[in-house]
Amino acid sequence: MSSKVGRKKKSSAEKSEQRSELSERNEKLKKELAAMPRQRSVLEAFTKWRLATYAWVIFLPPYGLYRIWSKESTFVRSEKIVWTFMIIVYMLRFLWLILFS
Repeated sequence: MSSKVGRKKKSSAEKSEQRSELSERNEKLKKELAAMPRQRSVLEAFTKWRLATYAWVIFLPPYGLYRIWSKESTFVRSEKIVWTFMIIVYMLRFLWLILFS
């Protein structure tokens, strides 16, 4: 007995149809991937511009707040809101220490 099994060879039309189907699927997946929100890396939080902004937030909060909300800022809206809240709390605590110490 022969161990070879007769296989039906695909015609070139079937192959090209399969390729076009795959390329359409790839295009669809590429579009879905592009539409997905991209995940930020941890190192993006430590760029030179952001480190300078963090220093301004600590030493001169009003200017740090300006840098956070400026057009050149790389902060996301949620980060801007959190930093704004932190600066407000920081400034209120600073005023509390000045007035009641």
